[in-house]
Amino acid sequence: MENYPIPQFIEQEGKIAFFISFRQFFYIVGAGAVCFVLYFILPRFLFAIFSIIISISSIGLAFVTVNGAPISNVLLNSLGFATGSKNYVWQKKESPYPFKTIKRVEIRKIEEGHALKIQESRLKKIHTEVELKTK
Repeated sequence: MENYPIPQFIEQEGKIAFFISFRQFFYIVGAGAVCFVLYFILPRFLFAIFSIIISISSIGLAFVTVNGAPISNVLLNSLGFATGSKNYVWQKKESPYPFKTIKRVEIRKIEEGHALKIQESRLKKIHTEVELKTK
């Protein structure tokens, strides 16, 4: 039976140029294409504002990670959670029978005349007898 190499690090994205993956490259090139189109459509002032916003957001989408997950996944998951239906598991159920009241037993105070006496331990008694050599 032949041994085949087991692929490792399969969760990493493939790098296409230096440290940039395809996903990161797509975000940056897409933002560049949008800015190129806006250059011909908008006046210079609006183009500058929108291009700065688009470039900062595309760099953020490409390179920022939260707990090892890309920010795009975090944003999509939070949007899905905010718009999705919520499943509340616990609901208070009314009991068909009313609860019975429990009568508590009165606590009686111990009278001081009948208080328990402290008993001397047998070991201590034997120790005293050995020390005094009474036996």
